[in-house]
Amino acid sequence: MGQKMIDIYEAIGKEDGMRGQMRLAMKTGITTTAAKEVPDTPEKLAEFILAFKQITNKDCPINF
Repeated sequence: MGQKMIDIYEAIGKEDGMRGQMRLAMKTGITTTAAKEVPDTPEKLAEFILAFKQITNKDCPINF
């Protein structure tokens, strides 16, 4: 289960709402639903963290 990816979805939701979550899904290719099934890997987490920064212009509060 991708708990950290889900945490990043929640964090971006607080920063940019559903719009941010949709942009995160488009940039990463992983929806919120799929994040519950896909395991957290260093590569995927790096992709999510980069996308978070690109969308919000802030550092991602979730680290790995």
